Amino acid sequence: MKRLIILLSILLPLSAIAQSPTFDTLFKEYSQKEDCTTINISNAMFRSMNVNIDAEYMQIIAVENEGLITTFRAQAHEATQGLDVIMSVNSDGETVDILQQRNDKDETTGIYILTCSKEECVFMHIKGHNLELSNISSIMENF
Repeated sequence: MKRLIILLSILLPLSAIAQSPTFDTLFKEYSQKEDCTTINISNAMFRSMNVNIDAEYMQIIAVENEGLITTFRAQAHEATQGLDVIMSVNSDGETVDILQQRNDKDETTGIYILTCSKEECVFMHIKGHNLELSNISSIMENF
């Protein structure tokens, strides 16, 4: 029994380290890096722009450091593992991936948009309740 407790006390912290990154962990990590920009837009901002969407917030990470783009892209893909791919575009080395997160009621609770080129990679997360893509496009029109 003592061996099991010792083994678990060694393995549990290691498993926490080895977990896939989440958007939140990437947001925190890249907010501290050079040539990276993070943006947090609240629901109050959406309302002030007359955007009718049931979003709690939208967060954006923009990486312009060419040395970080490859790593960031891999981390972003890892953070979105298991999500439903809505659309994926690859044109002349530029990619756009749109993914959605759904709850057990089959409502969309998160939209993730990842756009990458050689010069820049932008990862966006919109969190809300029963989000609809038509509403997401209204956000884009206002920016």
